[in-house]
Amino acid sequence: MNTQARPNKRTTVRAHKSPSMSLRAVRAGLRVLSPRAPKLAARWAERLFLTARRHERPSWETEALASARAGRVPHEGGFLPTWTWTPRGARGSLESPPTVILVHGWEGRGSQLAAFVPPLVAAGLRVVTFDAPGHGDSPLRRASVVEHARALVSVGHAFGPARAVIGHSVGGAAILLATRFGLQAERVALIAPPTTPAGFAATFARTLRLDSALESAMIARLEARYGLRLGDLDVSADAARLRAPLSSSTTARIPSSPSTAGAGSRAPPRAGSSSR
Repeated sequence: MNTQARPNKRTTVRAHKSPSMSLRAVRAGLRVLSPRAPKLAARWAERLFLTARRHERPSWETEALASARAGRVPHEGGFLPTWTWTPRGARGSLESPPTVILVHGWEGRGSQLAAFVPPLVAAGLRVVTFDAPGHGDSPLRRASVVEHARALVSVGHAFGPARAVIGHSVGGAAILLATRFGLQAERVALIAPPTTPAGFAATFARTLRLDSALESAMIARLEARYGLRLGDLDVSADAARLRAPLSSSTTARIPSSPSTAGAGSRAPPRAGSSSR
């Protein structure tokens, strides 16, 4: 994981759909509200933007988690569900083995990266993954790359400086952003990382057919919430400043199960489930 590749400029299309209302109804509602109650429309659009669909775990992920130790990391008034795999010889030891943290992508779950666990544990490494806010089993509701990054920092603090951090898609961008917030890692590996949320915001606005005023108002709310301008979230500069060895793959594919990981066979994430 010591190549000098840098994140690509790829952005993944985000086709947003409210879980409780059809896309057509959401579009109609925002179209009606925007000229009559622009503040309410902007608040609604922001809430939709910060909402990720949650998907059922397939059986292989459930089986993978059965061999892990489940836990909780306190985070911003709530908690993050975590899972830890420890090498057999290190169990009960007073000294923890080096740690690798796995970071899932948009609308994903930590267990989606469990195919990385067997070879890492076999190499004597402790492996930790978690469900980011708004994803999987997390009780926290808001989802964004900033929420992802802050959560990663909390996990990093709980488990100590990481030997490596591996992130898929938005999880990769969150790793780079988290280095601004205090994340420490000796190595970083990114799988198909986007570098800026601007593409997500533009795609979201097109999908919901937001007019320019409503799109601008939504972005203003997001920037005020996080104290960061949208342009400040471009993590290309974070990649350039990173002192840890960084490797980056442009493929969006991740191992689909422990059995296929060892054979080098890879399957793409399900459409609409974790491609961001």
